[in-house]
Amino acid sequence: MNAVKFQVIYNNEIYPFEYGSQVYIFHTGIYNDMQRYGIKQLLKYVDFVQLCYLKDSNRTPLGELADYIAEHWKTVRNKNYYDVLDEFYS
Repeated sequence: MNAVKFQVIYNNEIYPFEYGSQVYIFHTGIYNDMQRYGIKQLLKYVDFVQLCYLKDSNRTPLGELADYIAEHWKTVRNKNYYDVLDEFYS
């Protein structure tokens, strides 16, 4: 079986991803100006949103979740994914 690979070219750098959802999250992060924290934080944001998305037992609205985490990045980035999801849904 052939593997599907995704990548983003941003500022002349290539960022590979395993899932298309990560590409969407990366794009949403750029849209929400997450790059102001630097590329390492943007990639951490992508990983964190993806983790929350995969661990959620609800029908997660990915765009809304990504926007929420970007908007609250300074307060949620070191929290457990479960706590962030609980805050997101309340």
